[in-house]
Amino acid sequence: MPSPRPAVEFLRAADAMGPIAAYRARMRGHLAPAAGETVLDVGCGLGTHAAAIAAERAATGVPGPVVGLDRQAMIDQAGDHPGVEWLAGSAEALPRDDDSVDAVLAERVLMYVDDVPAAVAEMARVLRPGGRVALFELDYAAMVLGGDAKIADEVLAVVCGTVSCDRMGRSLGLLLTSVGLRVVEQVPVALPIPPPVWAAAVRAPVDDAVADGRLDPERTAQWLAELEAPGAYPGSVTGVLVCGV
Repeated sequence: MPSPRPAVEFLRAADAMGPIAAYRARMRGHLAPAAGETVLDVGCGLGTHAAAIAAERAATGVPGPVVGLDRQAMIDQAGDHPGVEWLAGSAEALPRDDDSVDAVLAERVLMYVDDVPAAVAEMARVLRPGGRVALFELDYAAMVLGGDAKIADEVLAVVCGTVSCDRMGRSLGLLLTSVGLRVVEQVPVALPIPPPVWAAAVRAPVDDAVADGRLDPERTAQWLAELEAPGAYPGSVTGVLVCGV
């Protein structure tokens, strides 16, 4: 069984990014759970966002259940956070009753899911009438990579192949409307790629592609060296935040 450590390190690096904290605050503002309402975080990862929601609810006097759902291996890494219930399960088959949740969020999850329409349909199924949903997904196909343009395009093709859908961000609005929800906000969010995230999301698949012959070793090494030059721009990625009711 593969170690969860690389995923944990990747998520911790992402959680520390200011732009991620900013769009998460925007998500929480849309969900705005009242006292007693249930919030479900689908694909909660290390649970930092679910914990932030629970802490914010306690601090503002609107307590209520916060449920973080993910694979058991990730739940085991989440640790204990006051006010958060951990639930092992799949986004495509949420272990919740119909109309049992007031607010659903998912971020940087659907691009890894095999059956995305099923996962979104499940969110709609468990959502009570009048409930709110907030989704954020990266759009790998909109990633900007510096350096030589031709090699950058070859690298981008490799990186896009690491997710089930490299255009997930731009697909969210139509996915929500397809299950009967109404989109009330849809905005792009540009994110830098800091070194720890670069190592996991770009460098690791690039190294694999060099090893198996998909990328030329010499040209790729030159490209990587170019990105390390003073003043070079390594890259950025755009995500899309979509809120619905």
